[in-house]
Amino acid sequence: MKCCLLIRHGETDLAGRFCGHSDPALNRAGWLQVERAADLLDGTPPEVIYTSDLQRAIQTAQVIADHFGLSWNLRSGLREVSFGAWEGLSWNEIEEQYPRQAKLWVDQYPYGAIPSGEVFEIFQLRVRRELEFLLKQAESRAVVAVTHGGFIRTALTEVYGLSADVAYAKSASYAAIVPLPVAQPMPGGLL
Repeated sequence: MKCCLLIRHGETDLAGRFCGHSDPALNRAGWLQVERAADLLDGTPPEVIYTSDLQRAIQTAQVIADHFGLSWNLRSGLREVSFGAWEGLSWNEIEEQYPRQAKLWVDQYPYGAIPSGEVFEIFQLRVRRELEFLLKQAESRAVVAVTHGGFIRTALTEVYGLSADVAYAKSASYAAIVPLPVAQPMPGGLL
């Protein structure tokens, strides 16, 4: 198998807020982050690039594609989880506006419901399907997939069995490059 790298998009002006399906552009710091990430990929150049269909991911993919003289391919399944009514809010604003739901979400994380948001089990299934596709592609070529922090964390915890702390540490930085583990996913990890 060739490599399969998940790359988190660069920073936007919604940094520190629940962004989900919101569609902000990269900010200045984000552009610099993804340029550095593209340089870091010189040792493992991609042969194919897939990206979430949200603007911040597309812009990240474009920088990487330009760096390697490639094009990119849209995959809506690489989107972040939808935060519904919480889109664009900080955690403090969520606790003020939705105190009961915020407490339940924390108590039941990651399975707690977000008002009008994507159900975690559906998001989890989407992540599994996308990983199945990406790993199939990586059998014959080096794959880069530009996605989001929640997608990466879910892939690492729910499919590969890494702890939430480890998954968070790997995906916390904007433009983080996260190689999928060489070991096979957990039994039953993929469809």
